[in-house]
This record gives sequence, structure tokens and C-alpha cells, in this order.
Amino acid sequence: MPLRRKNQFKPLVLAVLVIIVAALALTMSGRRFSSAMLAPFVGVADWAAEGLVQSVRLLQPGHHARKDQLHSLETRIAELETTLAMTEDLRRQNAELRQAADLPPVPDWRGVLAEVISRDPERWNERMMIGAGTEEGLVTGAVVLVDGQVVGRVLYTYRHTAEVVTILSEECRFGVRLEKVGATGILRGTGARRGVDGQTGFRVDFLPKELVVPPGEDIVTSGLGGWMPDGLPVGRAIADQTSENALKIIDAAYGQLQCVPCKPLGGFHFVIVMVPRYSIMDE
Repeated sequence: MPLRRKNQFKPLVLAVLVIIVAALALTMSGRRFSSAMLAPFVGVADWAAEGLVQSVRLLQPGHHARKDQLHSLETRIAELETTLAMTEDLRRQNAELRQAADLPPVPDWRGVLAEVISRDPERWNERMMIGAGTEEGLVTGAVVLVDGQVVGRVLYTYRHTAEVVTILSEECRFGVRLEKVGATGILRGTGARRGVDGQTGFRVDFLPKELVVPPGEDIVTSGLGGWMPDGLPVGRAIADQTSENALKIIDAAYGQLQCVPCKPLGGFHFVIVMVPRYSIMDE
């Protein structure tokens, strides 16, 4: 009889518990209380589930093999990308060599092919070292070409190397001529200073002040002094968009032109140095 009464109270007790839980769930404090009570059990359940997933992965055949294979493929892709970049660089260098070989002959001058072996990091477009020197016939002041266009001249020579300054450097100076106008002047690099339209380049000083020089006038070597051949392309004159005369008068004494090179000076790997042929006979 007592056991039967206990069984009769079980549904009643269960119903009361359900009502209490429902009431707690409807209030903020009740929800916090319920979450706090159930948090340990939920954490244990999550930990057990994660452990089960990891166990299943480890038991799967080939898991480590696939991971190693993926790593091997990623390494191979990186190697192929490096090889491709090197191949492209070699292709560009080969093209430079072919263009150098096609340089037309210049009477009384010969070209010495040299590789650019280093550059000044702070003056990348202004100064470099090349792999040819006095043993190859180079002389101080010799003009340096890329694709038949003047990029600079030799500043110092050593036995098998030489320092070159480009036409952007303030250390580079030589005689030039305005191809159409015919006047001659002295080229000098402007260094880091920017001229018209914010471009870096060089200037031509000591021109007759009465000249009218149209923007775009070609600048070539003058050949005066015997240091370089005459007529090699160097650059072109530039001016403000509103000006029809690129010439600027300096101190009411002489004319000056702002100019830019024929080609960019930061990306080539080989140069041709023009030296007089008499140096061979002297040897």
C-alpha cells in the first residue's frame, strides 16, 4: 500500500518540476540559472564530441598521406613559380643581348658588351658597376649605350670593372647637339630634382638665348672633344603644356632646356660601351 501511494505521486512531482523549469526559462534570472547549471554538462558533451571527431579522422585510412601529398604539391608549385620567374628574366636578358649584337657599326669606334653587376641602392637610376674595365679597352669618359641610345658614361675604370653614371646623375656631363635646331650645349643630370611635369631627367646648358626650341626636340651627342661618336640619341626637350618654346633663359646670359631620356634607366642588364678603335692598335 505505501509503495502504491509513492507511485501515484510520481506523475504529480514530474508535472511540478516541468512547471518550475518552464517558469525559470521565462525569466532572465531563471535563464542564467539554468545555463549555469547546464554549462558543465554542455562543456563535457562538446569535449567528448570533438574527441570523437578527431579519433574518427585518425582512424580514416590515408589521412597523413593526403596531408603530406598536399604539402609536396604546394612546395612543387612554389618551385615552378620561381623557375618561371627566372626563365622570364633570362628571356629579357637574351633579348637585350640580341639587340646589342644588332648595334650598327660606328666608324672609328667599337662596342664593348658589359653586364650590369651592381647598382647603388640609394641612386638606382644614377650609378652602377659594370663587368668590363681597362683590360677590355674601356676608358674614362666613354659613352654607355642601351639599344643604341645613350644612358650614361664611364666615370672610373678598374682592371675588369668600371663605374658608370647615367645621364640623370649630376656627375654626368658631356657635349650634346639639338638635332634639328643645330645648336650645341652641355648636358648635365639633375639628380633627384624633378623638372617639368614632375619628371626626373637632365638639362642642357649654355645654349644661345635667342633660340626657339619646340618641345620634343631630339637631343643627340655632339662628338666634340672626341670622347664619343656624333649623333647618338640621348633624349628630348620638354616644356610646360602652354609654352611653344622649351628654352628657358638663365640670368639673361644663356638658354637652358629641361629634357628626359630616350628610355627608362632602371631595368636593363647589359650595356654597350663605345671606345675608340685606336685603343686596340695601341695594345
